[in-house]
Amino acid sequence: MGRARGPAAGGQAALALLIVFSASLVAARSGAAGGQGEPPRGFVGRDRVIEMAKAADPSVASFEPSPTALASFVALVDPVHIRMFIRPSQPADLVLAAKIGKAVEAAANPALSLELVAVAEDLAEPKALIAENAVTAAPEIIVYWMSAEVGRMHPEAGAPVETELADYIFQVRVQIAQEMILDHEFFKFTFHKDLLSLDCKRCHGPAGSRLPN
Repeated sequence: MGRARGPAAGGQAALALLIVFSASLVAARSGAAGGQGEPPRGFVGRDRVIEMAKAADPSVASFEPSPTALASFVALVDPVHIRMFIRPSQPADLVLAAKIGKAVEAAANPALSLELVAVAEDLAEPKALIAENAVTAAPEIIVYWMSAEVGRMHPEAGAPVETELADYIFQVRVQIAQEMILDHEFFKFTFHKDLLSLDCKRCHGPAGSRLPN
């Protein structure tokens, strides 16, 4: 009987070792993948951000962009690009980004584009994108008009961010147009018919009435 107990004990030991090995292998694979719960870094898709925002704040699912903001976005003719840096670990950042994402999607204007960049809480990652864009705080929105950076915003949590962004883009366009008011070439190739506050007598008065809008 003593000999009969030997193989049984050996079998149990082998089974225990197999279980331990399998558990170690699973843990190693999980660690190598970085864990599925880690927030993204770098460029992240609009749809993914919206889903993350919904998980953090269910009210995002029913959010509808401001009609005023939508009208402003739809009216854009010359290319406007928005690059927004957010911290996925902060629900408020996700909500702000989701609101802008929904507004851009609803506007469906090919002249308006959006990039979302996920950064670490301490802005340590992704190093290259943060350095290239000189990001010093998040959330941060960089606005490009006709491929040139024209300004930055730092929206606050809970703000009507799509309305603030639409107004900011409009005001920046007005300011630049005012500075270029004597440059016929600029206005020849730049849409400005919606910038009603401009003093365009020089362009659209009797002497310049043939210049395009």
